[in-house]
Amino acid sequence: MTRLKTQWMWLTVFVTVSFSGTILFRGNHIREIKLTKAFRRTTESSLSWASMKHVTKSLAELGKMDEVNRHFLFLNHVPKCGSEILILLLQKLQGLNNYKHVRLTGGNQRFLTRTLQEDLVFEMYDVIRKEAVPLSFDRHVYFINFTSFDKQLPTYINLIRDPVDKILSRASYKDKLGKKDFYSKCLVRKKNNCNFKDGQPYDLTIPYFCGHDPRCMLLNNEWALQNAKSNVERYYPVVGVLEELNTTLEILEDKIPYFFKGAQEVYKESVLQIFKNKKKPPILKVVQDKLRETLVTEYEFYEWIKSRLFSQLQILYGEHNSH
Repeated sequence: MTRLKTQWMWLTVFVTVSFSGTILFRGNHIREIKLTKAFRRTTESSLSWASMKHVTKSLAELGKMDEVNRHFLFLNHVPKCGSEILILLLQKLQGLNNYKHVRLTGGNQRFLTRTLQEDLVFEMYDVIRKEAVPLSFDRHVYFINFTSFDKQLPTYINLIRDPVDKILSRASYKDKLGKKDFYSKCLVRKKNNCNFKDGQPYDLTIPYFCGHDPRCMLLNNEWALQNAKSNVERYYPVVGVLEELNTTLEILEDKIPYFFKGAQEVYKESVLQIFKNKKKPPILKVVQDKLRETLVTEYEFYEWIKSRLFSQLQILYGEHNSH
């Protein structure tokens, strides 16, 4: 009898423990499911470009390849330099040359922190992955070296103009100043940031080719000038000049035919009419002289780009004559 009671006691204990364990297991399992769902919701709601960086392969994953992608074009255009002409051409030529043009947003933010540069690089690569066709992009932004984020660089292009014309155009656009009033209202009265001084931050042309190093934005900085030239030689097959637009289009067709084949014809047929009435007003000589004395490296860069463009034209004509 005692033995039977003992067996029943142990059986009761076993059932109780088993039942409690089942409840405990189920409770933990339910809590685990809830935590997993909560984690997923949190993760999904906090997705950013940083969490999408593995969508496209890096240079390391792709192995040895060209530093610059010929089917990925980027016009990081300089404001008030006639870039609207190139943008309109890219939009009109995309159907003829079988690529797609994408206008990037970003407002007037030209200088980007390293994090924002990285975001822009991966945003562009995400578009490339989704579209799966050759693409051209445009945006006002300083030069970005994509290889510092382990990605191929785009084929960069740009268009510049005479620094004085650019300044007067920008001042007139921003401040509604008449060209005749520019000297008295801007240079003499020192308004609207028109009095440039060596070593002070500024935003004209060189920073768009130099990059995001703080030295790039210092007026008449020799390092910035040389770095801008180096980037042009390595990554910009063509930098056009607004005052030499016909030559610019001819070189674009020759150097980057995939995107610009037929550019001269399209320009004459449908783009020229839009921009032909924009005449450059006369500029007071005193204004020209004052600004030329101040913008030393800007003019050196402008003349260097012009010389490069005409050298490319001379080589092109030499090749044509040899045939």
